[in-house]
Amino acid sequence: MTDNGSDLVLDANAAAGLLREIFVLDATVVQIQCVACDSTAAVGSLRLYAAPMGAILRCTHCDGVLIRVVSTPHGRWLDIGGARWLRFQ
Repeated sequence: MTDNGSDLVLDANAAAGLLREIFVLDATVVQIQCVACDSTAAVGSLRLYAAPMGAILRCTHCDGVLIRVVSTPHGRWLDIGGARWLRFQ
């Protein structure tokens, strides 16, 4: 063991099992906190604005954008910049 803790640093592939557990859950029951107004709600209660290219999920309290999802020929993009945190139970 080294003094600087470098033996605790691994490639993120080592978190594959943890990430697989999180991302196969029903995302509609995940709790999310809005950065703009601090309200907390289930993702499934957000307002959805859908279009062929993707979707925007807005806060029901302040109308802030919490989640953006865009599908392109190069992949699916997820922006959760409007969320302070997500809580998976």
